[in-house]
Amino acid sequence: MASFIEEARKKQIIEAAILVLANEGYARASLSRIAARAGISKSVITYHFAGKDEMFEAVFTHVADAAGAYMTPFLEQAGDPAEQIAAYIRHQIAYMGDHRDELLAIGTLALNHGGASGTPNYIARSAEEEHAILTSLVAAGQRTGQIRGDLDAQFIAGLISKTVEGGLSEWAWRPETDLSAYADQLIDLLERGMRKT
Repeated sequence: MASFIEEARKKQIIEAAILVLANEGYARASLSRIAARAGISKSVITYHFAGKDEMFEAVFTHVADAAGAYMTPFLEQAGDPAEQIAAYIRHQIAYMGDHRDELLAIGTLALNHGGASGTPNYIARSAEEEHAILTSLVAAGQRTGQIRGDLDAQFIAGLISKTVEGGLSEWAWRPETDLSAYADQLIDLLERGMRKT
């Protein structure tokens, strides 16, 4: 088990990597630059992480876990499946809106870190888990009669995921975008389209 000091050092490295990825881009996110941002030597990073791939996985996992921990109580407090879907959209957007560097960092990794070997397993696994959660919520809403039964649950789950991602991408390029209004309008459109009348 890692000591408190080791965990604190890893967190320091992850936070420095997030800042470099978000503000300087993937191409400049070398171990040397991340070490300089953290105020440590490069050897400290290689002591805690086997290499850049392992460190980037730790960055992605750190952000995904923090977002999940933030959103879980809101999902648990929501009542029916439609309310849970709305909570998922609203609080996913709210979390990332309050954590711009983290959003930009994992977006940079998702876009650039695959290379010839394709998307890393941890990024693909995270996307699959998100899709499974949303699919199950849509399907649950169909079973309770809230959501139209003629809709394909997997398609709707993908639509939700991509529209959330699209709004965050728009905001990343245009910071003046009102994320709260975007969430409200997206929820309204989806509810109108999915509602069983």
